Amino acid sequence: MKYLFVCPMQDTFRISAADVKGGRELYGTLRFQTYTPPQMPLLPYVPAYFQQMQEQPKPLRQFFREYIRGFLPKQCLLVLHDDATDLEAGALSDLLAACGIKDVPMEYRAFLLSSEPAYVAVTGSKRAVTVTRISADSDETERIFIPLNEAVPETVSEAVGELDPDGRLPVYTFGVPERLASVGEEIFEPELFRNFIRIL
Repeated sequence: MKYLFVCPMQDTFRISAADVKGGRELYGTLRFQTYTPPQMPLLPYVPAYFQQMQEQPKPLRQFFREYIRGFLPKQCLLVLHDDATDLEAGALSDLLAACGIKDVPMEYRAFLLSSEPAYVAVTGSKRAVTVTRISADSDETERIFIPLNEAVPETVSEAVGELDPDGRLPVYTFGVPERLASVGEEIFEPELFRNFIRIL
């Protein structure tokens, strides 16, 4: 099955087309491209793709046409920021629908950083760093949100310690500022995609 993988970042989208054979096997390699909205962001803590929403579909649709020429995806896999609201998730889904993509499974990025049964995820957005304890044994998900301007190694490490007092769990990061590089092991988009197709 053919998929389009879309990962919203601070003001951009990281996008890759992928062909998955036999349900779970990736065919070929992932080639990521960055889509940047043509409009400059006007509001400081709001991603560019959420601003001037009526002007967003046309350039994104054109980007998709050029990037996936001849490749007709069945689904678009959308990776949400961990602090995304239902309203923001709906707006992203509507934006992709306006580009002709109707089937949009979504998942929060914290759940895609590893296939291990338990770990701590540290992920970033334009307004916050989210620290999440992931555990396959629990129906509850514990999260701590730290405003971006307060997210320094000390405060993030304290949040990790609150969620994992024994310090036994691995810590993985994605999309966080460079100043948090020492907090955990950095994960990249291809790993998120591979973990996404495992849970479909």
